[in-house]
Amino acid sequence: MEELHLIWREDIDALQFAAGNGGQCFIHRLALRTLLGPKLSPDECLTFAKQNAAALLGAARQKIEASEAPAHWNFHLDSRQIRRGLS
Repeated sequence: MEELHLIWREDIDALQFAAGNGGQCFIHRLALRTLLGPKLSPDECLTFAKQNAAALLGAARQKIEASEAPAHWNFHLDSRQIRRGLS
């Protein structure tokens, strides 16, 4: 399994990782709260992301392949895209 270098960006309240298109993928805490509950800390977000790294990377790659994230562009995943990646 490919390992993601996940970081928490306090300034934008989001996870960040290299998306594989030369850009960065961001997952805002609000998207994760939709999936995991309202009182989610940054540490809980990182734990979830580490445990589900393959699914998150898969969701990012699906978005890239659908041409919704052109090369070298940064983009966000929303809760629906994450949920699809998890299933």
